[in-house]
Amino acid sequence: MKVIILAAGQGTRLRPLTDNCPKCMVEVNGKSIIERQLETMYACGIKEDDITVIAGYRNEVLQDRFRNTGIRFVVNNDFETTNMVYSLMCARSLMESEEDILISYGDIIYNADILGKILASVVDSSVVVDDGWYEYWSARCENPLDDAETLMFDKDDCLTEIGQKTNDLEKVQSQYIGLMRFKGEGLKAMLDISAEAKHRSDAGEKLWRTDRNYNKMYMTDLLQGLIDEGNKLKAVHIYRGWFEIDDQDDLKVVESQLGG
Repeated sequence: MKVIILAAGQGTRLRPLTDNCPKCMVEVNGKSIIERQLETMYACGIKEDDITVIAGYRNEVLQDRFRNTGIRFVVNNDFETTNMVYSLMCARSLMESEEDILISYGDIIYNADILGKILASVVDSSVVVDDGWYEYWSARCENPLDDAETLMFDKDDCLTEIGQKTNDLEKVQSQYIGLMRFKGEGLKAMLDISAEAKHRSDAGEKLWRTDRNYNKMYMTDLLQGLIDEGNKLKAVHIYRGWFEIDDQDDLKVVESQLGG
């Protein structure tokens, strides 16, 4: 299995902390987000040589920090005008040569139990979802539905909808955290859907349930495309044990709840 960490973003909502370093290098209680992620990966048996980081903004700072490791870097030079799916596809050649890929956002922190759950998954496509999201979102914002997005699954725990804005709490059965795994036919399907998205955008056609084009696609747009084309994405359920750092308020929450 290979790991791809998506860390090309600028983290503008965390400025001035990101004026001189990428978002993933922002420190949480004295240790950077990416260092915490890597420690969890190593604890679960993932090796440095199996990790690729998709960098972009201030990539030279990030690469210099990990220069003497086995971690590999791919740079999205268009990070200012593109989004997650485009960044991920900067490593398309790597994914095409592998059978098993774990994908992690670069601005999240999670414990070894969570990572262990998705590593134990035996299905072709799996997505970690947090059933304890409401408590966490309540700490992050006054009205959790201001920021939460739809996430629903069927009786077999396969996702049916993800990433849509809603005012209906019943449509948020859990919450996506930015950690997923594709292997075998699931990996092929994910690569095929991304290629289809690019084809549709180049032709001026609308994508599945978003007005964003290929360059601006969120990962949730890609996951919804997979669902709408009949692919099965298995929910890997957790109850907390992770944090997302999007802005200064998020940083205060995580620092108050997480140890050193």
